[in-house]
Amino acid sequence: MDKKFRELCSAMILLTAALVMAFSPDAYVPMLARAFLVPAAVVFAGIAVVSAWRRKWWVVQSAVVGCAIMALQVHMPFTKANGEVGPDLRVFHMNVLQPNTAFDAAINEALRSDADVISVQEVGPEWACALREGLQAEYPYTHVEERTNCYGIALFSKLPFNSVRTIVLRGAPFIEAFVTVQGRSVRLLAVHATSPISYRHFRRRNEQLGRLGEYLAHDDMATVLVGDLNTVPWDGSFRRFCARSGLTSTTPLLQRTWPSVGPFAAIPLDHVLISPIIRPSALHTVNVPGSDHRGLIADLHFAAHAQ
Repeated sequence: MDKKFRELCSAMILLTAALVMAFSPDAYVPMLARAFLVPAAVVFAGIAVVSAWRRKWWVVQSAVVGCAIMALQVHMPFTKANGEVGPDLRVFHMNVLQPNTAFDAAINEALRSDADVISVQEVGPEWACALREGLQAEYPYTHVEERTNCYGIALFSKLPFNSVRTIVLRGAPFIEAFVTVQGRSVRLLAVHATSPISYRHFRRRNEQLGRLGEYLAHDDMATVLVGDLNTVPWDGSFRRFCARSGLTSTTPLLQRTWPSVGPFAAIPLDHVLISPIIRPSALHTVNVPGSDHRGLIADLHFAAHAQ
């Protein structure tokens, strides 16, 4: 009897944990937990398999139901790649991790991407110097905002900037640049939202995304936004940002960028978002030597080239 009671208690704990993860309010602590819904669902699936082998059927049922409940909360509003060859614009993004000193290896990874535009985040003074030296020959058009607080940011381009400026939202510098692609003016935004390491930072991140969403609202200009948004696609702040800005996520279900361990990562914090007239033909992550983030490469098509 005691054994069955313990099994039932374990099953109830599992189901309660899944319900809390799936349906907790859009507040600070629940947000931190909900960011890991996909890894949690995988863990629950593993518990179900192990429990089935041990014939603990109450635990199996709770784990399966909990896995399904959490998986159903993972909304991924991504735009599907259309498989075209030859992008109109290739974008490479990497968060280099400011204390990282693997300058040459990370820069070589950026050069291997053969991107038209490279977005770099966590650019401190040493990174700013190394990036200018390593990229400027191939990417002569640059805009660098170095910082010592891990929120420095830079944009390197093969395409001339028609204009470029820094937008500061609640202390974080974002870059807005305009380039011409296929005869069309395209806005590029490099964004690094505040990491929600405390409730105050959580509110600051949400305010940054809210203000940026309002800035982009009701604007039909072709726009590509790339960066570490420090949120996941199923988080309320991400969904509200997409709704306000009119931009669409390109993040597929299996794309993960942080924390990076070799070819693996747990959650998608880095994103490429696009306006409706743009479609991706290829999206994948790459290793950034020395960083805790994986990089992103996106091949994009515009207007008549999009389907």
